[in-house]
Amino acid sequence: MARVFITGVNGFIGSHLARVLLERGDEVVGMVRTTSDTSSLVPLFETYGTRFRIVLGDLRNPRTLGPGLEDVDYVFHLAAVLLGISEAEFIETNVDGTRNLLDAVMRCRTDRLKRVVITSSLAAAGPSRDGSPVDETRPPAPVSWYGRSKAEGERIVREYAGRGLPVTIGRPVAVYGEGERDLSGGTFPFVKLGLKPMIGLRRKLVSMVYVGDLVAGLIAAAESDAAVGQTYFFSDPRPYRDTDIVGAAADAMGKRIRIPLLTPQFLLPLAGIFAETLHRFTRARPALTRDKAREVRQRYWVASPAAAARDFGWTAGVSLAEGMKRAVADWVERKKRTRSVQGPTGDRAVKTYLIALGFGIAVEGIARIGQWYEFHPWWLIFVVIVAVFGGRMGASSLVFARRPAVIQFVLGAIVGIGAELLNHFWLHAWEFAPEFAARLPSDPWLFAVALGLPAGLMPVLVNGIVQALYGLRLRLG
Repeated sequence: MARVFITGVNGFIGSHLARVLLERGDEVVGMVRTTSDTSSLVPLFETYGTRFRIVLGDLRNPRTLGPGLEDVDYVFHLAAVLLGISEAEFIETNVDGTRNLLDAVMRCRTDRLKRVVITSSLAAAGPSRDGSPVDETRPPAPVSWYGRSKAEGERIVREYAGRGLPVTIGRPVAVYGEGERDLSGGTFPFVKLGLKPMIGLRRKLVSMVYVGDLVAGLIAAAESDAAVGQTYFFSDPRPYRDTDIVGAAADAMGKRIRIPLLTPQFLLPLAGIFAETLHRFTRARPALTRDKAREVRQRYWVASPAAAARDFGWTAGVSLAEGMKRAVADWVERKKRTRSVQGPTGDRAVKTYLIALGFGIAVEGIARIGQWYEFHPWWLIFVVIVAVFGGRMGASSLVFARRPAVIQFVLGAIVGIGAELLNHFWLHAWEFAPEFAARLPSDPWLFAVALGLPAGLMPVLVNGIVQALYGLRLRLG
């Protein structure tokens, strides 16, 4: 029985790794931050009892590192910032945090320590230039903040290897499977609607690996003497076109209707800015960032797993079709659990209405202070807050709560633009101050678009806040 320490144990890969190690009889100590969502770990506590425990620690704070590292056989380092909105965030955790952890391992290590496995990323190596799979001998050429932070983290790991620490670096490619959030959250909802998301006109080539295969590879690397001081890619032997990946998800859902949904490449940075703005308001995990957009715009993310097969016999065993079936089934089940936690529709309706009402009070209050417009008669401001913001926008937010954020934004913008057009051509219920109106287009249609488009943010923000409240309930029980 081995004793294993895992950072990022509550994450997508970390929770799978912990479960596999516990299933085979090992003891696992997982490190999480005080603010971490540990809902994914509940089944491990229920099933394995005292063989699984967690300690509190933060890679950014060296003083919190050390507990749990005493007398361990293996250390798996998976904690990282994946979707930061500034380069400093990546450096603080992926670079400085890695150094802090390795310092703690050096302080606490005993003769029992066999291996430290650092989970890096294909992003550290960078994309392929011509579509041929990259291997471990190619010098790193990252294109993103995340990739550069991972490459720098690898450099630090090699420093500690030179000081006698037995390390192995693993570079997973795109990982999917049960519990994954990016592919399932950003693509599956569109596929469910019968759409086929596509980014740009040129097809992309992507290496994939099922999470169960990756976990098996990380464990095999940790136990292989040949892997000491080495770096390995973990990937399916064949890369896939982006349309193949979407097609596998559609097959798993039984969807035959697949209407192309094209997103131009140039829109990705704008979508990243939009998602980052939502993140600042809701603190929810952003669906995209400007940094991730730099990676998504690359055409070839392909790597060769030949070195892992050569040194310790690892190969990916789960096909894309089978892995996607498991991922889709898990996504469907998670949606059911989320609905059950959120309680009856009436409960969500009340929360949505009150939050939308709060937005109405805030927006109209700011407009009143700034003297942007006046209502005729004056008491119509209360009607607008209660009926338009709380009622109309609240109802739209509730009805389309489970639609993708893009659809919520478009529908909210339609409501906002429609209200401005209705007021301009018929109601005349509010009149804009001349100095405010002078900053906007004089054409009534463009005027309505300029004022109504920001209304698209409201249902996204309202539903983001409601979802965060239910997420808090999930974490706290």
